[in-house]
Amino acid sequence: MNALSADSSSVIDALTAHVALIDGDGEILAVNLAWRHFYDSNGCHLPNYGLGCNYLELLAPLAAQAENPAASEDNRIARTVLEGLRSVLDGRATRFQLEYPCHAPHEQRWFLLTVTPFAPGYRIRAVVSHENITALKQAEERTRMQALRVAGSFASTVESIALAIEKRDPYTAGHQRQVAALAGEIGRIMGLSEERRFGLHLGASIHDIGKISVPAEILNRPGVLSEPEFSIIRQHAQTGYEILRGIDFPWPIADIVQQHHERLDGSGYPLGLHAEEICLEARIVAVADVFDAIISHRPYRPGHALHEAIEELQRGRGKIYDSTVVDAGMQFFTEVSPEWHRLHRETNLPIPTLQL
Repeated sequence: MNALSADSSSVIDALTAHVALIDGDGEILAVNLAWRHFYDSNGCHLPNYGLGCNYLELLAPLAAQAENPAASEDNRIARTVLEGLRSVLDGRATRFQLEYPCHAPHEQRWFLLTVTPFAPGYRIRAVVSHENITALKQAEERTRMQALRVAGSFASTVESIALAIEKRDPYTAGHQRQVAALAGEIGRIMGLSEERRFGLHLGASIHDIGKISVPAEILNRPGVLSEPEFSIIRQHAQTGYEILRGIDFPWPIADIVQQHHERLDGSGYPLGLHAEEICLEARIVAVADVFDAIISHRPYRPGHALHEAIEELQRGRGKIYDSTVVDAGMQFFTEVSPEWHRLHRETNLPIPTLQL
């Protein structure tokens, strides 16, 4: 086997990551200057910077404690690293990486561990590097906190709009809260990301904002509406879009509002869109909207039974309502208590934590 050349030693010494070279049994054959400097500045006690020690054997005692319920995070990290390192040495993996914390008393630090196999023909079998990614993690945290602040601002904007609607029409406000809760559950079952569900919740919370332009005597009048009165109410989807389209939301809020009465076969309004032309969030709100409209009391009729709402969605599945959305809705509607809609009408959902 060839030994590591002087030129190669100079190369690893030039790296800022802490690098160790190990053989097939796990013995540490060489380390770079950054590795030595880290040892010197952190009070590490292995003789000769760990040269001649077995990396696997150093990890084994810590990893063995990982099964204990009282095991520390260090124990669990050690077990993961031990398994990853073995997989590279055995040829079962071409690379292993792990981000892990390595905090000091005076600062928080994070490192990226990378284990890669060495080129054939050498005693060295793997390169183990620990790269300080603290600056990157701190930047990610600042970005996450900024995103949460922005999300809170958007949520406050939507809540203010919803409050304005509630002052004018308590029924519409309660209906919007209910639809938002139902849409969120459907989105969860469909596997939408938390960030996307957050936007869905906001859009559903004000999907009827356009009704703010409908005269109150029409909204609250008992009895069947005349055709002209119904035409006025149908304008609310487009009116809501006109109100919201100038707000730079990072989610399709205006499209949700405009399209929540569109139907797969093109029979909806205001644009007569078909199938995939309708954004997914609007297709979800459409199902939640129809469900809540059927079971809720209206000025001109009492609410219908839960099974009647389910039957309506089943009749329209794949024809006017998205099949995947209806199926997710069926899974939820048939699992929960019929009292769910009453309880959630009185509850505002919390702002979720964004995962960006």
